[in-house]
Amino acid sequence: MYSRYADDLTLSGGTWLISHQADIRRLVARIVRDEGFRLNDRKSRLVTRAGRQVVTGVVVNDRPNPPRGEYDRLRAVIHDATQNGPTIANRDGRTDFRGHLLGRIAWVESLNPSRGATLRRSFMRVDWDTAPA
Repeated sequence: MYSRYADDLTLSGGTWLISHQADIRRLVARIVRDEGFRLNDRKSRLVTRAGRQVVTGVVVNDRPNPPRGEYDRLRAVIHDATQNGPTIANRDGRTDFRGHLLGRIAWVESLNPSRGATLRRSFMRVDWDTAPA
């Protein structure tokens, strides 16, 4: 299967794809070159089912998921806002911290609705009245 998002190309398939990877890489490189582009070898890689498969920042092994570190950081920020207030939790000084968190939660929900729902429930416990207007 072939998918593309902007300039990111992803090929996925079974063992046939792995056993023919060298030929496929050459073919893709030729097509990309013929279209006036070039491959970034540092970003080209083969990842099997045993590895963490990331496409455009989304883990895609079994089902779409945010990277574990990003989910954990968001959960920690929401927890901090719940425990210590949104002003203290807003360490990056975002002008619309509430909107920023809601956007990140919506992104997680779009990938994994149950994980997103967990974050949203935590978010609902934040006392936004303690944040400056």
